[in-house]
Amino acid sequence: MIEPSPLHRLQMNHTSQLYEVYSSYLEDHSRELAMHLTKKYCLKEKPKSIEDQIAFLEFLYMNDFFSELELLVHSREFDPNVSLLYRLLIKRKHKAVTELQLKKIKALKFSHPTLRCLHMFIIVHFYYDSKQYTGLDKYLEVCDQALSTINEPLLYYYLKLRFNELLFQHYWKTNNPLLASRYAYKIINSELSSRKICNMYHELALCNLYKGYQYSIHNATIALELANKNLLTHTAKMIKHHTIPFISAFHCQTENISTPDPIETAHLAIAEKKFKAAESILSQLDSLTPLQECYLGTATNSKERLVRSHHRFIHELGDQFYAQIPIIYIERYLSRLQKC
Repeated sequence: MIEPSPLHRLQMNHTSQLYEVYSSYLEDHSRELAMHLTKKYCLKEKPKSIEDQIAFLEFLYMNDFFSELELLVHSREFDPNVSLLYRLLIKRKHKAVTELQLKKIKALKFSHPTLRCLHMFIIVHFYYDSKQYTGLDKYLEVCDQALSTINEPLLYYYLKLRFNELLFQHYWKTNNPLLASRYAYKIINSELSSRKICNMYHELALCNLYKGYQYSIHNATIALELANKNLLTHTAKMIKHHTIPFISAFHCQTENISTPDPIETAHLAIAEKKFKAAESILSQLDSLTPLQECYLGTATNSKERLVRSHHRFIHELGDQFYAQIPIIYIERYLSRLQKC
């Protein structure tokens, strides 16, 4: 699966030993065993060229071997610029960057084409983490062009997956869920860690929100099963306590659904026409996200709040997909005449 197409092979003039090793393991073993054997190889061998160094670290990063990745990025065997970019990716796991930090990251310069490509993707990741979805759009062409400079097959495989993820996010947030789903399945059907596959099913559940309850909840259920199977405790809690109640409330399928999360408890109350109960919860918040403002506007029968929520999704977040929810709730709830 990691073999590049004949067309993409034309741009490549280097094949890392890691690519050969991983390809061989995939032919003879299960994906999980191949990954772990390749991880051991990464810890034992010392890559020489920058392409080989990035291939080692990219493999560890994309397959969630974060403790091993952290060990190697502090090794003197690796080029300082390579280590710098992967330290930024490790930092991404722990907290979102500030606007000032993102500005400094954007100002970094790299002469090596693969480092420049990786740098572009890191900028996009940080935009997404900080919910600045308009930041995705302007880097689409830049990332595509940078991808064409990658001259090593394993790096191309993983960076192409990053690009597919970027296209998924772009089409999702611009309210093109059909196109977004195509790229989601390219990621799901790839050689990646269970956590990344789980996260893709999780996001696909939300992307299918308007397609119907069964489409949406089906993907959420798959994501929850993967999270439980692979001991992804935080993700499992997020799906169980936030995503499934959110989908259920949106589609008014609230029977036997509950959550410790007060915001989605209010959303469930709205779906059950318990507007005062929802208002009681939401009115205690000091500040409101666009989605919370949508819920409060619905609970208080306020078209003004719902319209403002719609504008905030678009102008604060660049999220045209979720911007549809206030519009739907205006039509569904505002007159209090419609049935859920």
